[in-house]
Amino acid sequence: MIGLVGQIQAQVSPLQFGLREATDGIGRYRALYMAHTTALETGATVDYSGIDTLELELPEDFRSIPLGRETDFKGLVLYVTNNSRHGALFEMSTSTAPIELDKALVDSRHFDSVPELAEGWHLLILNDKKPWTERRGYGYKQYRADIMVVHDGLGINDPIAPWNTDSTLLKASYCHIDTAAKFFRNLTMHRTKDCTYRTNCLSVRGQYNVWIENVRVTTPKSKMIADGVFSVSNSARINFLDVTVDGTYSGYGSTRNYGYAFSMNNVWFAHFQRVKAHGNWGVFGTNNMSNTQLFDCDLDRFDIHCYGRDAWLVRCTLRQRQTQFSSMYGTVTFDSCNFIDCIPVRIRSSYNAYTPFDIVMRDCTFELTPRYHSLVNVMLLDTADNPRPELKEKCWPNLNVINMTVVVPWTVGAINLFHPTGTLKELKREFEYISDVEVYNLQMVRPNGKNKVTIPLNLSSRKFKTANKLNYTVE
Repeated sequence: MIGLVGQIQAQVSPLQFGLREATDGIGRYRALYMAHTTALETGATVDYSGIDTLELELPEDFRSIPLGRETDFKGLVLYVTNNSRHGALFEMSTSTAPIELDKALVDSRHFDSVPELAEGWHLLILNDKKPWTERRGYGYKQYRADIMVVHDGLGINDPIAPWNTDSTLLKASYCHIDTAAKFFRNLTMHRTKDCTYRTNCLSVRGQYNVWIENVRVTTPKSKMIADGVFSVSNSARINFLDVTVDGTYSGYGSTRNYGYAFSMNNVWFAHFQRVKAHGNWGVFGTNNMSNTQLFDCDLDRFDIHCYGRDAWLVRCTLRQRQTQFSSMYGTVTFDSCNFIDCIPVRIRSSYNAYTPFDIVMRDCTFELTPRYHSLVNVMLLDTADNPRPELKEKCWPNLNVINMTVVVPWTVGAINLFHPTGTLKELKREFEYISDVEVYNLQMVRPNGKNKVTIPLNLSSRKFKTANKLNYTVE
């Protein structure tokens, strides 16, 4: 129905494209695909009124269903079977164009001299064609990327680290963006047991101001790996609210298990609120992330694998694994978080990228176990410098702990602020940046929460050297 002067937006329904008449899952998939492509062509939205539960099967010519600005599934429940190919069922995608850019402009954030960026809103995508580092033991090189939001020639945000360096080989692209909010909401998606290929829920590329709300995805146990339930790349201001992920394709018994609920690369300002996600491996697999925020989430792992700046976790519960980082800058802040059988911070060794950042923990609870009773685990492989000049130094973070409750079972006899896992030779090196370790009002209690206890609080489980004088305060 066409509205009057934009008051009511045109709508199309999958029922108009044979959904009710479809006799199999492939026919139902095609009805959804036709509804959404028609909506994009005509500027309409897709109306899911009267559609409650659907069983879909993805055909051999399966393609992701393209989405417009607003998709409200109105509580739709999908059961999806995929024996065709890996891919996302839904996608939001914008094409980009290459642009010639001086590296010095990136760090200045002034692009008014660049005709393509001088007026309007744009995403500027920066790729360093020279490897940032090489991931040891995995056989691939890691490349850094940054994304900047540019309005009328001025960059709204800074890159993670400077780009105007001799070692940087810049390749840039851009796209125009519409700043209006885009919505993907009110959907439950069950990936069935009878699948031989992965079906990701949503792929987001080249987008700004996207809201994924009230979405649940379930996955049965499977030997498939390399999941990415939600895949986001080259985007900014991405918001996940009230999202639940029950299980991922991440392998059970195979030799190399991995797979993520949130697979993200090159994103500025990712916001997660009331997200519950648990999987066999870990629910975050991200790189090149800046300004990441998590509020009231329940997760078994959060990480920025390589190259990131600033993360803020508030009232989050993290279980059984760790938060982990490498090539991190800025500050990682935990406010009122609960760590259960978990390493609060692990610094990965495989990237050999120990950059300077700060860790702040305020009003948190750390439930110790015999395997996890240290706040910061610094992993080391060897003393060799990274060939990239920006990564030559091996830095340890500063640590500030305020008002922490430590739950101490009888099986744990000490708590460590730092736990380096490396050889004696590695620990003889002087580590850069770290200069302040401060602990204020740390309370130790038994699991019943009533009986106070005192066990040794160690700066580190092993001796280490610092290039700067270390100010260590416990009050």
